[in-house]
Amino acid sequence: MNANRSIFALLLALLTGCGDWLFTPIDAFSLHEPEARYEALFPYYVELCAMSQFRSEELGRGGSPGHAVMYLKGACRDREAPYPKLRRCSGGVSDPASPEHGVGISVNRWLRNVNWLAFDGRSLFYDGRVGPDETVTRARLDSLVREAIDAGVYRGVELWPYPGQTPGSTLFDFVSQNSAGTDFALRYARSGLCGRLPIEPAMLDEMVHFLNDLNREFATGAEDYRWSVYADNCVHTLRNALAAASVSDPISVRTAKLLQLFHLAVPANEAIRLAALGTMGPVGSYPEIFADAPMRDAMLEFGWLPTRHGSLLVSLPVHARNELFDPRPRMLVFQGPLTLRKTRKLLEMLDDPRFTEIDANLRHFDEVYRGILARKDEPDDVFASLRGDRYRRVRRRYVSVIESGLREVEQMRAALEAAAATEQR
Repeated sequence: MNANRSIFALLLALLTGCGDWLFTPIDAFSLHEPEARYEALFPYYVELCAMSQFRSEELGRGGSPGHAVMYLKGACRDREAPYPKLRRCSGGVSDPASPEHGVGISVNRWLRNVNWLAFDGRSLFYDGRVGPDETVTRARLDSLVREAIDAGVYRGVELWPYPGQTPGSTLFDFVSQNSAGTDFALRYARSGLCGRLPIEPAMLDEMVHFLNDLNREFATGAEDYRWSVYADNCVHTLRNALAAASVSDPISVRTAKLLQLFHLAVPANEAIRLAALGTMGPVGSYPEIFADAPMRDAMLEFGWLPTRHGSLLVSLPVHARNELFDPRPRMLVFQGPLTLRKTRKLLEMLDDPRFTEIDANLRHFDEVYRGILARKDEPDDVFASLRGDRYRRVRRRYVSVIESGLREVEQMRAALEAAAATEQR
């Protein structure tokens, strides 16, 4: 037992005290966010973001690994529920400021009877209703805190004792000190690096069911939610929501500490993983897709592959005009040799329109899909004849998914061209 504790203490010291050895900082990036035309083309998407550490002379600083959040277009907060719960949006809303556009999901470490909070629309969740030429002030933050409380975002939520709490502390005190800039109004305090994937409505439903079941477990059960930096943090919830729709493998919670240290759930790494999956995944390799259980399951169940048209990198810098928070972000990525190369590649891809702008993205995937279909009758696995009928049946499904993707790309490009022609008249 003492030996295990000693090993754990050593690893903990390495992980928390040797940032320059194990972590690589991402210090700055410019704004890359798809425009309104993208919203009109894709009614459902999931976006996973790594948010940088916040630093403020007035409000202190957050943990060095930062935070992870998720945005689900097409899912909305159930504003009548007694605790945070999701539902499908009313449908067809492309205005990111609308509460019926989508919902932001965030796990706060001080939550006790729920696991996550939900916020209406991208404007409240990310921008905090601050425009490009406006300034983040204490008055703006306080006004937004009151808006969130009055909207019922924290209805039914119970909290663990939190730093700075006094017998006279109110919900307003908690939200202004420990939630704003972390759970919503994210760009007041943090910069974000995100991966966005268009998804099928049935996939969205699976994520909603998972998240609702998770909050119901704590809100109506005898067990409290207990946040853990190693065993059950913000990344675990979001990664497992993705796994519910076969976007990724699940990640275990509450495993032994020693084992958990070798499978750390780090916000920046998780966002980079999803961004890489959407933009650099093996869409052209059927053998790799067949061997990957989540990809194969998503293809068979939803007719969906993660590396697809509309998968983009999104970067959201902290609001530069800022009276409350340091606008110089610092995001730490837990690195190994392979992760380091992937991180550098993704940061380079932020300057490549194929992965940040919809027109170039659609042209790129038009070429990718056509190339795959041109080679569909060529052998891609020398052992294919030995793998059985199921391997061949699933390959036919793969080809049909690529054909469907090409048809969608052609329709979307035609729609964009028609819209551009109309604007020029």
